[in-house]
Amino acid sequence: MSHANYTVFSETLLQRHSEIFRPFLASVGLSPDVVDHADKELPLGSYIDLLETTAENIDPCLGLRLGLGQLNSSNTGSYLGAFGHAARSAANVREMLNFVARYLVVHAHANELTWCLRGGRVEVHYQLTDPSITRRRQDAEFAMAGLYTTLCTVTDNKFAPLRVDFAHPQPADISPHQQAFQCPLRFSQPINAMVWPGRILEEPLVTADERLFQALQPFLEEQRKKRLADTDLTARISQAIAGNLRAGHVGLDAIAKQLSFSPRTLQRRLQEQDLEFNALVEEIRIAKALEYMENSSRSVNDIALGLGYTEASSFTRAFRRWTGLSPREFRQQRR
Repeated sequence: MSHANYTVFSETLLQRHSEIFRPFLASVGLSPDVVDHADKELPLGSYIDLLETTAENIDPCLGLRLGLGQLNSSNTGSYLGAFGHAARSAANVREMLNFVARYLVVHAHANELTWCLRGGRVEVHYQLTDPSITRRRQDAEFAMAGLYTTLCTVTDNKFAPLRVDFAHPQPADISPHQQAFQCPLRFSQPINAMVWPGRILEEPLVTADERLFQALQPFLEEQRKKRLADTDLTARISQAIAGNLRAGHVGLDAIAKQLSFSPRTLQRRLQEQDLEFNALVEEIRIAKALEYMENSSRSVNDIALGLGYTEASSFTRAFRRWTGLSPREFRQQRR
């Protein structure tokens, strides 16, 4: 679970599916009342753990089905509160994508959507930017299916995706994905992406509402500035740590220098957010270790070097302390 102060608003997702999520709240450290109030702000790590744990026990395609709206009759726009309503009120698809790219942080910290026009095609990219979160399948499939459903709805089903990419490994059964998207699918890609015909950009939204769009934007802009102020530094520190693990330059002094802070200033800024530097380094190292052990065939020695250990034995002792298993035992258990 992330020590960084990344959060996500539950909005109506947990309320609408309280009977699905309620049995697993305690196991991920969430209070039972989060399914009763749409304005609850949850730790992002706990929210991701809830999606993954529920999927493991209920349905491995839970995120996909939630995004497609298959678990109830409502569409996914209202899952995202004021942010979702404003996005669907934009004049056209271009304006909607620009809006989502700018204001997604209001709904969820460390969630990023970008888009570009390449070769006459629109590529929409989505990712979690918190390096400590490694189990990402359910969030990615929920986000991509939700984007697909929304774009189909607001354009009155005039367009279809040309390709869908997922960053996570291919599940054992992808027939639900094939049936949903009806286009080529790729897994284990660098980023989650969805490709659409370029002409979709200028398509007017059937849900366009200029007055609502203009009314909600000042509120969302205020919230965006507040959210970015709270988390920009944490994101920069986390990314600096993750990028310097192999070189072993993850001490407070080294990271402070990279970010153009004095060590004392960096320490103070972390304390303001109730973060402890060494705990953050350890958390990112653990997350990367688990990711490499589960999703790659890299040797234990190579993983140890990539995490900044000079000897595989040191990494093995640390890994056993984190998980109760040796790296070899952990990998055998997962397989």
